[in-house]
Amino acid sequence: MPDSPPARHVGRGERTVGFDLLTEPWLPVVRLDGTREHVGLAQALGQAARYRRLVGTTPTMTAALHRLLLALAHRVYRPLDGARWAQLWQARTSGGLPQPELAAYQAKYSSRFDLFDQARPFFQCPALDNEPGTTAKLVAYRATGSNRTLFDHTTADQRPLLQPAEAARWLVTTQAYDTSGTKQPYRTERSAEGGLGNRFGCVLVEGSSLHETLLLNMQLYQPEAELPPRTTAQDRPVWETSQPPDPHPDARAPLGWTDLLTWPSRRILLSTTVVSGTTLVDGVVLTPGTRMEGDLIDWEAMAAYRRPWLKGNKQGDFRAVTLDELRGVWRHSQELLLSSDPRWWNSWRGRQRAKGPLPAQEPQRQRPAALDHIADLVEDGHIAEDTVYTLRIFGQQLGDQGGDTYAWYEEAVPAPVALLRAESARVGYIIGYAVSLATDLGEQLKLMERHYSADFHRELTKDQDKKPTDLEIHYWPRLAAPFATFLRELGEAVRLGTSETTPAQRWGQTVSDLADETAWHWLQGAPRRDRSLLTASAHFDDFQLARHQLQRTYRGGLARYSAPSEEDE
Repeated sequence: MPDSPPARHVGRGERTVGFDLLTEPWLPVVRLDGTREHVGLAQALGQAARYRRLVGTTPTMTAALHRLLLALAHRVYRPLDGARWAQLWQARTSGGLPQPELAAYQAKYSSRFDLFDQARPFFQCPALDNEPGTTAKLVAYRATGSNRTLFDHTTADQRPLLQPAEAARWLVTTQAYDTSGTKQPYRTERSAEGGLGNRFGCVLVEGSSLHETLLLNMQLYQPEAELPPRTTAQDRPVWETSQPPDPHPDARAPLGWTDLLTWPSRRILLSTTVVSGTTLVDGVVLTPGTRMEGDLIDWEAMAAYRRPWLKGNKQGDFRAVTLDELRGVWRHSQELLLSSDPRWWNSWRGRQRAKGPLPAQEPQRQRPAALDHIADLVEDGHIAEDTVYTLRIFGQQLGDQGGDTYAWYEEAVPAPVALLRAESARVGYIIGYAVSLATDLGEQLKLMERHYSADFHRELTKDQDKKPTDLEIHYWPRLAAPFATFLRELGEAVRLGTSETTPAQRWGQTVSDLADETAWHWLQGAPRRDRSLLTASAHFDDFQLARHQLQRTYRGGLARYSAPSEEDE
C-alpha cells in the first residue's frame, strides 16, 4: 500500500470542500405529511419518528441506504437487548431515539463520514492510484461498458458531474449492487462477483414511520455475546475499521452483522473538481473488492430462504428468495411469513414427483430474522396481534452474463402479525394450496397457448421458450392484489379462531375466475377462422377441463385441513 494516498484531481487549483454524511443533506426521506426532503444520517436516525419512509432513486438504492442506516443504528445503540429495544420502541411517541448516544458516536467517528477526506474518504479506498473513469460507472441507469441501457446513451469518454449527495447515494448502492464481470484492475485482478445484494430479495419490514421501520428490522445486537448468531466481538461497520482497505482484492468471512450490512464488495475512489466554488464528483476508480466466504444463509438476515426438491426426491441447498420479472414474490409467502416448520408443495408437478399422493412435508424454509423477533414481541405485549405490517422486498436482476442490469424490482406483501405467530401447520398447508392453484392454472394457460402454436408447427427456439407468453403476461400481474387480500383475511381468521379455509375458498374462486377471463381473452382477442378457430376452441375446452379439475383438487385439499388435526390438538 502506498505510504500516502494519491492526490485527488481538483479543478483550477481550488481546494475540495468536505462533505459530512452525518450532517449534510443527502438521504432522501418522505415526511409524515408526504413532503420530501434530504437529511443527514444523524437527523435521519435521531428524528426518524418524523419521517414516513426513506426512498431512493431505484429500489436497490432504497435497500442499500436502509442497510447503511441500520448498521449505524446498531452501533449507536449497542448493546441492544430486549429491554433496551423496548425503550427505543416506546421512544417513537416521546421525542424519538435518544440523542446522547448519537452525539457521543458522532463525536467519536465524525471524520470517518467525510466523503472527500484525504486519509479516510467514506466507504472508499484512498490508496487506489488508477486513472479515474467516468462517473457513469457509479450511476446504474447510465450506459457504460457492458451495462447497456435503452434511454441513456452516455459514452465512455463522457464524464457527467455529480453533486456530492448524489455521488454518496450511488457509492453506497454500488457497494451492495454492482454488476459482476470484468472491472478496472488495481494491478492484475479484473474479475469481480456481483455485489451481495444481487443474490437475494432484500426484505424490509415497514412500520408507520421510519422510526418503527428501523426498530422492526433491528436485531438484538450484543457482539460480545455473539448476538446476532455468528457475530463476533470484532464486528464493526466499514467506517470503524482501524485502517482503510488495502487496494488489492481479497476474500474473507464477515465479522458480524454490521460488517455484512456495509460489505465492501468494491474498492472505490471518487475524484473531484471545483466549479464556481462548488465541489463536484467528476470521476471514479472502481476495482474488485472483497468477496464473501461462506454460505449466504449463515449470515444474511434480511432474506428468506427455501430448500427445493431435486430429482430423486432429494432436497437441494438453501436458496435465497429472489424477485421475478413476471411472477410476484407473494408466491413465496410461506418462506417470507411463516416460521421454519415443514411446508407443503407449491406446484402439482412437485406433488407428482413424490412417492405418495401427499408428502409429509416439503423442504425447509427460513424467514427473515426480523419476523422471528416481531413474533416474540407480541408475546411481550409490545405489538398488538391485529397489527398488519408491510414487507417491502427489493431486488435487482442482472443480464445473462451478469455484467449489466436487466431490471430493478420492488414488491410489497402484507405481513399480518397473527400469521407470523401461527403455530398450526394448517396455515402453511393452506397457503401452499393457494399458491399451488395459481401456479397450476398459470401452467395450464401456458400449455394452452404452446399446444395451439405446435398444432401449426410453430416450434419455439430454446430462447423463445424461456420468454413469457402473452397469456402469462396477462395473468400473473393481476394476482398480487387478491392474494394480499387473502393473506389479510387469513391472518384475521387465525387471530379470531374462525375458519381458515373460508378466505382460501374466496381466493380459489378469484384466481380461477381470473384464469378463465384470461383464457377467454386469448380465444376472442385475435381474429381466427376455419381451422385456426376450431383448433383454438379445442385447446380452450381442454383448459376448461383442467381448470375444473384443479378447482376440485384444491377444494379437496382445503377440506383436509378445515378442522384441527389430532396432531394440533
